Amino acid sequence: MVRRLALLAVGASALVAPVAPGARRTALKAADAQLDGMIGTSIECGDQVWDPLELSQWRDAGEMRACELANGRAAMLGWVGWLWPQVFGLWKGGPVTTTDPIDAIMQVPTVAWAQFIVFCGAIEANKYNWAKGEGPMTDPSKPFFDPLGLYPTDAAGQEKMQLRELKNARVAMIGFAGLFVNHFMPGAVPGLGGFH
Repeated sequence: MVRRLALLAVGASALVAPVAPGARRTALKAADAQLDGMIGTSIECGDQVWDPLELSQWRDAGEMRACELANGRAAMLGWVGWLWPQVFGLWKGGPVTTTDPIDAIMQVPTVAWAQFIVFCGAIEANKYNWAKGEGPMTDPSKPFFDPLGLYPTDAAGQEKMQLRELKNARVAMIGFAGLFVNHFMPGAVPGLGGFH
């Protein structure tokens, strides 16, 4: 089996164009320049921006950070949505009759899914328009959504809050992945034995 894998690796490497050594160093230097000054350097990541696969040499680091935050925010909501019915119970009179999150997805009416997709599309369209400077909120120092006015006005406070959100987003993604794995492999994640 190992020999077969080695042969596949050798065969696949024959299809890759050779890269000049200087070109790779230049790409990595440009990527490092993008990462300098980004929020996210903390003790958990060795006091550097976390990019273990060096993906910033191929994509814009700011775009990838925005994607990471969007996925992290979705994971935060998903984590709460996964555990809420199992801890506090279901909403009375709703169409969902199970606390199993995977089964519950299939019980949600199609009309509700359509409304959800339109709502998310409207939010994404507004974010896109505002990023281009075509909206009432064109100041990039202000958050997209802050109804309670919790976002600090000073630069140090903003950096601290952004770092907190990034850390919480990463923990939520790991936590949601743990819930998902525990659902399909009960007992695989310590501490989640009572949840499905």
